[in-house]
Amino acid sequence: MTINSEKFNNLVLYIGNSPYVQFLGTTKLWKLIYFIDTNALRETGSTITGSEYIKYEHGPVPSRGEKILKQLQRGNEIAIEQECYGSYRINKIVCQVAPENNILSEYEISLADKICRDYGSKTASYLSEISHSEPAWYYAKVLEKLSPELMLYGAGEDSEGL
Repeated sequence: MTINSEKFNNLVLYIGNSPYVQFLGTTKLWKLIYFIDTNALRETGSTITGSEYIKYEHGPVPSRGEKILKQLQRGNEIAIEQECYGSYRINKIVCQVAPENNILSEYEISLADKICRDYGSKTASYLSEISHSEPAWYYAKVLEKLSPELMLYGAGEDSEGL
C-alpha cells in the first residue's frame, strides 16, 4: 500500500471538524480512521488513506499517523492540547482549518460521516475495545503490521468467533 498523504491529511481535518465527534484525541482519531479505511476496503477493495496499520495495545494505529499529525501541526492546520477528562488524559486534536472540499470523494465523505455518526460520541476506550475484535488486529503480533487480507474481514465475519 502507498499512503495518500493528501487524503489522510484531509480525513484528519474532516474528522476533527465533524459535529458528530466529541473529545477527539489521537487514540480515538486512529480508531475512526481505521474503521473508515476498513469499511472502504470491504466495500470498494481499497482504503481511502492507503495507510498500513500497526498493532498497538489500544488497537490499530496508522503506520505514518504521528508523522502526518506533526506535519499538520507544523502547518498550523491542527493543534494538539493535553487535556484531562476525569481519570483520562488525552492529546486533544483541535482543527485550525476546515478540510479542502475537493480532496475526498462523495463516497469517502459519506463513509466518514457514517463512521463519525456511529462512533464519534463513543470513548476512545470503547473504540479500542471493539477494534480488538477485528481479526486483523487480533491475529497480528504487537508492533507488527496488520494483514491487509484480514482487514477485509470484520469481527462478525470471523468463523472462529473471537
